[in-house]
Amino acid sequence: MQWKNDRGDGISVRFKALTIVAAAAAALAFGTSPASAAANWQEVNTNSNWDCLPYKTHTISANIKFKPCVVTNANNDTQVVLVVQHSGTAAAVIAGEVVSSFGSNTLCNSSTLNPGFTRGCYAPTVNVPSSGGGTINVRLSVNGTSNWYA
Repeated sequence: MQWKNDRGDGISVRFKALTIVAAAAAALAFGTSPASAAANWQEVNTNSNWDCLPYKTHTISANIKFKPCVVTNANNDTQVVLVVQHSGTAAAVIAGEVVSSFGSNTLCNSSTLNPGFTRGCYAPTVNVPSSGGGTINVRLSVNGTSNWYA
């Protein structure tokens, strides 16, 4: 799966979602460090700096969907966000992980997600040169069942 960001301002960053858990684990083993404040779930307000892959349905419920997004500004400051949408009728306990090959990584704290809400787990912002790129993936755990976005 390949994703190209071309805003017309000279920034062209390509991201390819990781497709196996082993690759994600390997990325973590090579010096990534989670950020504490960024691991909390926050409101999601997208704009033209956001590039997201389509939502995938979590295996625990057809009402819970998730996707990876990459937020990049004009200075090539980039962060990966795990976005979760809940359209069901009962609260769910979520947690997760954001993994990238360029250092925007974090573990997402356990939190209750109420129906009708969309929340994001924001990894730290890092600078990625305009000639750079990398791989990304996110993992969402819902009520103890984890799915990678593969």
